[in-house]
Amino acid sequence: MILLYAILFIEFEAITEGLIKRKDPVWSEFVFEEWFQYVTAILLFLVWFLVIALPFDAYFVPVWKIITGFVLVRFFMFDVIWNVTRGVAWNYYGTTKLYDRIMTKLGGFGWFVKIICGIVGTCFLLGID
Repeated sequence: MILLYAILFIEFEAITEGLIKRKDPVWSEFVFEEWFQYVTAILLFLVWFLVIALPFDAYFVPVWKIITGFVLVRFFMFDVIWNVTRGVAWNYYGTTKLYDRIMTKLGGFGWFVKIICGIVGTCFLLGID
């Protein structure tokens, strides 16, 4: 259940940011500056963590696994959903941000790392050792 809510929160953030970027790029540059995007991500994580994850799974799964699992699943899913919603290729990486440049240089190994992070994050959120 905790994994389902994590996926829903990640999808909500990625889809809304992608749609705003697709429909009005000028306004999205104004609203989604670096600090605003990070604040939004942190607030959504805190809502998910404090309202959904912690009350239900804190007795069964250690808190560090819940936090790490959310971060790893977000690393795995966010870019693909955002790219598809924005209307570019699902595996597109830009040229301006440091993350995009690093992932472009890593190529296929970067996708391998993302898949491994997704598997580990899913196991953490499901409470699998």
